[in-house]
Amino acid sequence: MYYQYVDFILRVIARDAETMVDVGTGGCPYNEWFDWIPDRTSIDLHTYYESETVKGVKDNILEMKFPERFDVGTCLQVLEHIPDPAPFCAKLQEICQSLVVSVPYEWPEGRTEGHIHDPVTTEKLASWMGREPNYSIIVTEPFRKINHRRLIAVYDLDPTRKYFSSDVEKRVIPS
Repeated sequence: MYYQYVDFILRVIARDAETMVDVGTGGCPYNEWFDWIPDRTSIDLHTYYESETVKGVKDNILEMKFPERFDVGTCLQVLEHIPDPAPFCAKLQEICQSLVVSVPYEWPEGRTEGHIHDPVTTEKLASWMGREPNYSIIVTEPFRKINHRRLIAVYDLDPTRKYFSSDVEKRVIPS
């Protein structure tokens, strides 16, 4: 369910995107899903994703210079691993016109190895990002024995922008 929501949100907000970046890829092929976007980049400190259609970069975004903003960016299930997420979030917003972020929502502390900020709440994410999202949704994965919810948040360069059903009707790219 979570991945379907991410896919749908990107199909709405990135319909006209020419450039995309996925930060903290962990080798996952997320960028391949958005094949209508001609220029796609994957950035990760350790394991970036690369293919014939996606440029892979092994680097730290906090140390990188970007000549222009990306039309859209994703940072999926990454922030809970970063020791100081606020500067990282500021950089994400600096380099992306629109940004989709996801985090594990209210997962118990200590349940998942490598998560140093659990439980992540909407308030915690807003404090890292320095503002409320333009849109957010909590997605529950069905048929799980344990709490397996994820918070997906959209941030636009314009913090006052709202997303409405008319945006969906006009902007969805058929699967």
